[in-house]
Amino acid sequence: MSPRGELSYSWTLIPGALIRPMQASHRNDFIAEVSRHCDLAERLSLVPPSAKVRGIYFRSIERAVKAGGHGERFDTFFPERFAAVLWHPAAEFLPRLAVGGALLRGPERVHEGMFEIGRGNAIAFAESLVGRMLVRFLDRDPRRLLRQAIAGRRQSYSFGRWDLELVGDRQAIVNMAEEYLYLDSYLLGAAQGTFDAVGVPVRIQVVLHDRFNGQHVLRW
Repeated sequence: MSPRGELSYSWTLIPGALIRPMQASHRNDFIAEVSRHCDLAERLSLVPPSAKVRGIYFRSIERAVKAGGHGERFDTFFPERFAAVLWHPAAEFLPRLAVGGALLRGPERVHEGMFEIGRGNAIAFAESLVGRMLVRFLDRDPRRLLRQAIAGRRQSYSFGRWDLELVGDRQAIVNMAEEYLYLDSYLLGAAQGTFDAVGVPVRIQVVLHDRFNGQHVLRW
C-alpha cells in the first residue's frame, strides 16, 4: 500500500514471466475500478502480514476464471504461480479473488463473482477423489460435513476463528471472527457449494457484525 492507502505494485520477476510497466498499469487501473465496488483497498490495509492462505486456493481462482473464459487476461494481471501446499500471504490472495470475481461478473457485480468462485471451490473438492471418499464416509450428514469443513479450514488458513453451533437436527450457526475474506460473498458461496455438492438444499442467512466478524445461519 502507498502512504495514501492506494494500491501500488512493483515489477515482479518469476521464471519466464515479467510484469512490465504497461501491464502493471493496466492491473492497477482494473484493481482501482474493482475497489469502487468493494472494500478491497481498505481491507488490504487492515490484513496483517501474518495472515496466510494455502496455495491451492490461489489455483482455484485461476481454475474458475479460466472456466469462465477470462484466463488469458487474469494471467496477464497475475502471471505468478504459487505452490499448492505452501502458505502464501492473504494480501496476495485478496486482489486475485476480487479481480477474478470482477472478470467473471463485471466490476459492479464483483461480489457475485466471488460467490461463484467460493461455490466452485466446494464443488470441485467434493467431486475430487478425496472429496468423494469423504462424502461417503460422512454419509452426507450436513452436521458432519460442517464439522469437517471447519477442521479443514484450520489447515488452510492461518487466521480467523470459526465455531460451530448445532441447533436441533436441521439448523447450524457458524460463528466467524477475524475472518479477512468476504463473509457475505466468497465464503457464502463456499457454504452454498458444500451443500450443493452433496445434494442437500439449504437456506443461508448472513449476519455481519462488521466486515471481519459475523455468522452464517444454515437451515436445511
